[in-house]
Amino acid sequence: MKRRDFLSTVTVGSGAMAFARGSAKRPNLVFLLADDMRFDACGFMGNKDVKTPNLDRLADRGVVFDRAYDTTAICMASRAQLMTGKLEFSTGCNFEHGHMSMPIWEESYPMLLRKSGYFTGFAGKFGFDVEPQGKAKGAHVVRPCFDWWGGWMGQGSYEVSANKDAVAWHEKHAGEKEHTTRALGVLGQDFIQQANDSGKPFCLSISFKAPHTPYATDPRYDEVYNGATFAKPENFGPEAAAHLPKQPFAGRPPTKGKGWVKDFDGTSRQYHQMVYGMDQAVGMVMDELEKQGVADNTVIIFTSDNGYFNGSKGFAGKIYAYEEASRAPLVVFDPRHPSAGKKQRVDQLTGNIDIAPTLLDLAGVKVPFGMQGKSMLPMLGNPGHVNHQTLPLINVWGARPAHSLAVVSRDWKYVNWFYGADGYAPTEELYSMQHDRLENRNLATSPEQRRTLDALRKQYDAWLGVWAQEGVPNNGYRKYIRLADRTFDWSSADPELVETMGAIDEAARNGAGKKVNEKKAQKKARKKGMG
Repeated sequence: MKRRDFLSTVTVGSGAMAFARGSAKRPNLVFLLADDMRFDACGFMGNKDVKTPNLDRLADRGVVFDRAYDTTAICMASRAQLMTGKLEFSTGCNFEHGHMSMPIWEESYPMLLRKSGYFTGFAGKFGFDVEPQGKAKGAHVVRPCFDWWGGWMGQGSYEVSANKDAVAWHEKHAGEKEHTTRALGVLGQDFIQQANDSGKPFCLSISFKAPHTPYATDPRYDEVYNGATFAKPENFGPEAAAHLPKQPFAGRPPTKGKGWVKDFDGTSRQYHQMVYGMDQAVGMVMDELEKQGVADNTVIIFTSDNGYFNGSKGFAGKIYAYEEASRAPLVVFDPRHPSAGKKQRVDQLTGNIDIAPTLLDLAGVKVPFGMQGKSMLPMLGNPGHVNHQTLPLINVWGARPAHSLAVVSRDWKYVNWFYGADGYAPTEELYSMQHDRLENRNLATSPEQRRTLDALRKQYDAWLGVWAQEGVPNNGYRKYIRLADRTFDWSSADPELVETMGAIDEAARNGAGKKVNEKKAQKKARKKGMG
C-alpha cells in the first residue's frame, strides 16, 4: 500500500492561520534539545523529587505532550529525524549505517528556514554528519549552512573550550573555561542579541549534551541535590525484566544499568544535577528573550533526543521501544496562541519527526511532501486532534539479536524482535498503553487479545511497506525490508547477509560494537538486492 493512503496528508496550512490571529511578523523560533533525558525527569511530568523550575515555567505557559516518542531512540538517528521530519530509514543516518546525503539535508528545517529569510543559529552537539562536499567534511559542511555557529559534530566535551568547532564561543569568549551546559546558555544569549539586531525573524537551535554520560556535573550546583534521595521507578531492577524475551538482554542496556541498580540515589543525584544545569541554561535563554523584548513573538519548543531507562527493568541507556527509552518530554509554547498559560496537555501521539514540520508551519514555510512528520499546531487548539494513528519505533543499531521494529498506538504497543539466527527466534510483545504503561504484562499470546494483535501486525506490515517505498537505497537499510518481514524464513538466511546487520551480541554486551567493514558488507547486501 502507498504511504499516502496509510498516513493522512501533511498539514501545511495552519501556519497561515497563526499569522491571521497574530501580528504580521513571522515568529522567532527557539528549539531546545536535551540528550538522554527520560520523559519523567522533570517536575511538569509529575516527578516530585526533581527540580526543573524553568522547564516547569515553560510547561505552565505552553502545551505539554504526554505521548511524545522518539521513533529511533539513539542520538545520531534521532537528531537527523528532528531536523528533517523523516524516519530513520528515510534519512539513512545512524551509527553503523552512514551519513545524511546533501539532498536530504537541503530539506531540513534549518536549511528551509534560512532560505525563507530566517536568521539561523546552532549551538551544541550536532550529532550527525552530512556527506562530505569535496574536501569539506564534518563541521565544515554544516557550519556554512547557518548564519551563526556555536556547535560541534560529535559528543564533545563538558569543558566548552575543548570543543574546537564551537566558533561562536571562541570568537567572543576566547580563553574562558566554562561548563558546556552553562556555556550553551551564554551562547543562546549571545545569539538572541545578534539575531535581534539583524532585523530578521530568527531560529535558534540549542542541542545540549546534558544529561548524557559522563555525569560531569557543574560544581556551582553541588548543593541542589546534596544528600537527596529519590523514589525508584515502579519497575526498577532486574526482577522487573523477568518476563521479557531474551533479545533485549543481547544489547547494551542491561550492562549499562548495573550502576543505577547498585547506587540508585547516588547516580540519580548526578543525573538530575546535570538536568538542573540544563534547566538553568534554558532559563537564561528565556530571560534573554524577555530582556530583548522579543518573548511575545517567540515560540519555544523543548524535547529530548531519546529517553533513558534510569534503572527501570534493571537497564540504563536507550535504543529500545520500551516507554522509558523511547518517550521524551515535549513542550510547545507559542505566546501568541490562545492555549498560552492554560496548562494544556495532549495525550495523542506525537513523534520527533513532527518537530521539523511544526517549525516550518509556524514560519509559514511549506512542509515538503517527503516529510513523514506532521505539524503539531492543530493540536495546540484541539488536544483531541489526531496526528498519528500509529508510529513506528525502530532499532537497527548494535547487537543483531536486539534489532527490532515496533508500532505504538494510543492504546497499544506491539514489538517484534525479528532476529531469528544464532539460536534466537523472532518474538512478539503486546502491551496495553492504557492499563500497563510499565509494560509488565505481555499479551501477545493472550487469546482475548488476538484481534488486537492481528490489527497491530497489519500496522507493522504497513510501516514496513513505507520502509520499502520511502527508504533510502543505501547505508544498509534495504535488507530490513525482508529481514524484518514477519514471514521471513530465517533458516534460509544467508550468513554473509546476516553479518551486515552490525555488532554481535557479545561485543555489544561489553559496550563496544563489532567493527564491520561497511563497504564490504554493503557490497554483499547490494548483490543480494538488500543493501
